[in-house]
Amino acid sequence: MQRLSLEDAVLRLRELGPMEQFCTKVLRLPLILRTARSAIFELSSDERGHTQVLMLLEDTPEPSPRELTLEVSEDEFPAACGQLTRHGARLFESEGSYAPGCAWRILYCTLPEGHRLRVISIDPTRCAPGMGRLGGA
Repeated sequence: MQRLSLEDAVLRLRELGPMEQFCTKVLRLPLILRTARSAIFELSSDERGHTQVLMLLEDTPEPSPRELTLEVSEDEFPAACGQLTRHGARLFESEGSYAPGCAWRILYCTLPEGHRLRVISIDPTRCAPGMGRLGGA
């Protein structure tokens, strides 16, 4: 998984436990560091040693729920979809897209404390006829 939004990847929570469990058990994110009031999870890592993280901080909660957008690969999507739909996520799929990236699959899920998760993936098999992978191959 990788984070797409440019917002800080920090969620401030009243209670750390429920979101930590969601990240561990549902999203299956690796826990990098845990303190009494925080948890840091790895979202992705690349060959150059760059790591994207999500930090959960037990603190004064956000004034309004935040939305976190993550992208999963075409190969990772079925497992992510299965896990998240068991936890109430809704799946939306575009059909016959003429966009160069092809058709999107989007999962929407409510997280603890009202935060929202959007998981997206590109599905090249549902592109408009003749588009194929990467816009016409």
